Amino acid sequence: MGRNHPVGIILSALLFGALTQGGSDLSFEKPMITREMILFIQGLIILFCGALENLFEPFIAGLFKRKDKK
Repeated sequence: MGRNHPVGIILSALLFGALTQGGSDLSFEKPMITREMILFIQGLIILFCGALENLFEPFIAGLFKRKDKK
């Protein structure tokens, strides 16, 4: 998630820490939300972050190639 950069790793750790703590707090207030739902949301975040990296990479690479040609 942090792409092996210290700042990215810290931000990723804060995100997942907030999700874990917030999920625990939310499950106390609303019993319908279970621990499994929080883990599912964390899994979706990891899945979409990995998918979005590959989705936009060709577009961004094309932008940089166009600037070199001009």
